[in-house]
Amino acid sequence: MKTLVKLFLFLSLLFSGFISSQENEDKPENIALDLDQLLELVKQGRFAEAEEAAEREERFIKEKNRQATLLANAKAERARLEAEASRLETTFEANDAKLVLLEDQLKTRLGSLYETFGHLQGVASDTQATFETSLTSGQFGQDREIFLDGLAKKMGEGVSVATIEELERLWYELSRELVASGSVEKFSATVIDNNGDASIEEVVRIGNFNVVSEGEYLTYLQGRGAYETLPKQPSRFLDGSYDIFDEDSGFVQFALDPTGPQGGALLVNLISLPSFFEQIQYGRITGYTIILLFLLATGVFAWRFYSLFTINNAIKKEVSGEESSDNPLSRIFTVANENKTDTETLELKLAEQILVERQSIDQYIWVVRLISVISPLLGLFGTIIGMINTFQAITLFGTGDPKTMAGGISEALVTTMLGLMSAIPTTFMAAALSNYSKGILSVLEEQSTGMVAARAEETQQVTS
Repeated sequence: MKTLVKLFLFLSLLFSGFISSQENEDKPENIALDLDQLLELVKQGRFAEAEEAAEREERFIKEKNRQATLLANAKAERARLEAEASRLETTFEANDAKLVLLEDQLKTRLGSLYETFGHLQGVASDTQATFETSLTSGQFGQDREIFLDGLAKKMGEGVSVATIEELERLWYELSRELVASGSVEKFSATVIDNNGDASIEEVVRIGNFNVVSEGEYLTYLQGRGAYETLPKQPSRFLDGSYDIFDEDSGFVQFALDPTGPQGGALLVNLISLPSFFEQIQYGRITGYTIILLFLLATGVFAWRFYSLFTINNAIKKEVSGEESSDNPLSRIFTVANENKTDTETLELKLAEQILVERQSIDQYIWVVRLISVISPLLGLFGTIIGMINTFQAITLFGTGDPKTMAGGISEALVTTMLGLMSAIPTTFMAAALSNYSKGILSVLEEQSTGMVAARAEETQQVTS
C-alpha cells in the first residue's frame, strides 16, 4: 500500500510538472521536497486556475460590452450617412434641373451666337489638325497648336464667347500659313539625323511642299516639333537642294513634290524604290553567280591585256633594232640563228616556234569568251526559275494581290538584266584580246616569213 501511494505521488508530480510547463512557462518552477509540499503545490495550482478563469470571464464580458457599444455607434453613423446621401441626392436633382433650365436660357439669349461657337470650334479643330503635320510648324513652333486646342475646347463648352484677341489670333495664324505656303524661306531649325542626334542647322522651306538642308531632304517630326532627315535620299534629285540652299534670289532647278501640301507622297514612294544594288538582291543565287563570273572575266581581261601590251611593246623595240628583254620575237630570232640550214628546215623550225608562242599569247582568252557565252544562258536560267516561283505564288494565293507575284517576276527580270550586262562587255573584252593577240602573231609570222625569204636569197646566191 505504501508503495502504491509513492507511485501515485510520483505520477502526480510528473503530471503537475508537465501541465505547469505547457500552460504557463512564465511561472516559477516549484520543486516539492516531500509529500506535504507536493500536496500544497497541487492545492495552490487549482486555486490559481480558478482565479485565472475568473479573470478571463471578466475580460470576455468587458470585450462583449465594448463591441456592443461599437456596433451601436456604427449603426448610428450609417443612419446619419444615409440621411446625408438622401439630402445630397435631392440637391443634385434640383441642381441638374436648374442647370437644364439655365442652359435653355443661355441658348435663348445667345441666339445666333450659339452657331458661331460650332463654326469656331470646327475651324479651330481643323486648323490645329493641319498645323500638326504642316512643314511650317518646324519654323513657327507649336504654340499656335496649343492656342487652337484651347480655343476649340472653349467653343465646345459653349459657355463664353471668344474674345476679339482670340479671333484676331486665329485670323493671323490662318493668314500666316497661307503666306508661308507660297514662299521660299531660309531659317535655322532643329534637325534630327538618322542616329537620333538633334542639332540646330539652316534649312530651306519651299512652301508647304518640301524642306531641305544642304544635300538632304527633311520631313517634319510631329512628336518632337522638329525636322528629321529622311532615312533614304532621292540621290538623282539632290543637286537642286544644293542650288536652292546657296541661292538667295533668282531661279534654280529643284525637284519639288507637288502631290501633297505636307511633304507629298511622291517623295515617299520615290525613296522607297529599291536602288540598283538592292535590285540585284532579287536575282538571288543566279544573279550572284553571274556577277561573280563577270568579275572573273574582268580580272582575266585586265591581266591578259596588260601582258599583251607588254609583249607588243617588246616586239616593237625588237623590230626597230633596240635591245629588249626576252620576248617572242627575240626567241624566234634565236631559233633562226641556231638553224642555219636549208630554207625548208628553217621554215619548219620557225613555224614550230610560232606555235609555241601562240599558246602563251592566247592564254586564258577562252575564259573571257566562255563567260560572254554562258552569261545570257545563266540569265535565261534565272528567268525560268523566277517564272516558276511566280506560277507557284499564283497557285497558292491567286492573282488578287500583285505583290505575291512581284518576287518571282523581279527575280526573272533581274537575272536577265544581269546576264545581258555581263555578256555585252565580256564579248567586247574577248574580241579585244583576240584581235590584240592576232596582231602580235601576225607580226611574228611576218618576221618569220622575212627571215625565210632572206635565207632563200642567200642560198640562191651561194648556188649561183
